[in-house]
Amino acid sequence: MQYKNAANLSRRAQVAYGAGSSAFTMLERLILLYVPFYFLPPREYRLPNLVSEETFLGLVTILGASLALGRIVDAAADPVVATLSDNCRLHLGRRKPFLLLSALPLAVFTVLIFYPPFLGQEHMVNGIWLALMMGLFYLAFTAYVNPYLSLLSELGHTDATRINLSTMVALFGMLGMLLITVLFPEIVNRLQDTGMELRASYRVAVFGAALPSVIMLYLAGFSFNESRHCLPVKSAPQGLWKSLGQALKVRPFRHFIAGEIFMQFSMNLVTLGLLYYTVVIFRQEQRFMAVLAALVLGSALLAFPMINYTAKKKGKARILTISVLILAFCSMVVFLLSFNMTGVFFYLGVAVLALAGIPTAAFSILVNPTIAEIARSEAVRTGEHREAIFFAARAVPLKITIAIAGGVFGFLLSKFGRDIAEPLGVQLTLLLVSLASLAAYFVFRSYPEKTVQESLQEEEKYFGK
Repeated sequence: MQYKNAANLSRRAQVAYGAGSSAFTMLERLILLYVPFYFLPPREYRLPNLVSEETFLGLVTILGASLALGRIVDAAADPVVATLSDNCRLHLGRRKPFLLLSALPLAVFTVLIFYPPFLGQEHMVNGIWLALMMGLFYLAFTAYVNPYLSLLSELGHTDATRINLSTMVALFGMLGMLLITVLFPEIVNRLQDTGMELRASYRVAVFGAALPSVIMLYLAGFSFNESRHCLPVKSAPQGLWKSLGQALKVRPFRHFIAGEIFMQFSMNLVTLGLLYYTVVIFRQEQRFMAVLAALVLGSALLAFPMINYTAKKKGKARILTISVLILAFCSMVVFLLSFNMTGVFFYLGVAVLALAGIPTAAFSILVNPTIAEIARSEAVRTGEHREAIFFAARAVPLKITIAIAGGVFGFLLSKFGRDIAEPLGVQLTLLLVSLASLAAYFVFRSYPEKTVQESLQEEEKYFGK
């Protein structure tokens, strides 16, 4: 390896790179949180639906099909974009062209989703528009995010740098999430106070969020120079299936993905259940969910420096192992307390749930640099630079896991109850979170992190000096 041909990324450039995470997190959260409400508002708002509520084949709705189409495009595009990016040999590099070309479309399609042709009435064309724009949004989203994340492997020449970059990505991602969940609704409300109609206020607020987002997307794209900050790539282009197959043959990669599947299953159950935990377990009004979310995110932000520091000293796998144990403990304690969530047990339950911010921080920071480290190790070992395909190969099973978590969550609530009178379904989700977290613990504890790092020792010494 010609290490002298690459340079470390400056701290300022690392911050600029991390800012991209805030942007695409904001844009995706706009879609996930507000599109259903915008197209099918509650009847109390006395607004016409923009798409039909009719159910086809007893299961499919226009809104549901449009949202599902976006996810299908997302999953299908991941390995294709990864292969194109890995094989790209343009003067700008392998990743930068994708970031620069997809940044503006990503913001534009976000805005266009909220501008269907028939703004004031229900119409089939609105449904077609929504499906088309969702597909294009996720195509642009994948074209940006996959090359963006693969750069963790190429810009991070040492374990410490990869962890720092991922910490920036996680921190800015959390900031983007907070802006869309807290600041965005307040802007919408302020616009309505001026006399603006509800949907018009959403459109203005979406445009207002998209504008700084596209600036940050480009800021991240221009934060690095691949010819200066990345090692030269000499491997020949390779087809999608061969590239994907080679990534899946890497044993540490398969091992880590197995642990992450259990971990993501747990985290998605918690995300789906937070509102139910608020109302059914803690027996509070819906607005109390903001308090619980703020406690979890607050403890996560407080844990960021600790996670960053200890992961460099003790290793990423050890911190992930401890973190899933903490999640198993928190969910089991809240499960047991849920049978008598009164008096002091209520406050104890809230405090224990807040501890879940620690594993949230660990997962946000340490998963991506671990994947990047595996990809980097394979590039050094084989001479084949296929960093993006590792992130794509990881994405497919995880998206399937998210779908399974949603199905299991819905089954438990339908079968065993989802309200205060019959809370067992909600309680069982907590038990399942604990059991899945324990499964992740046993997988992560045997992950061969030192074996992966052995091939990177020479690079670590050169760039770490």
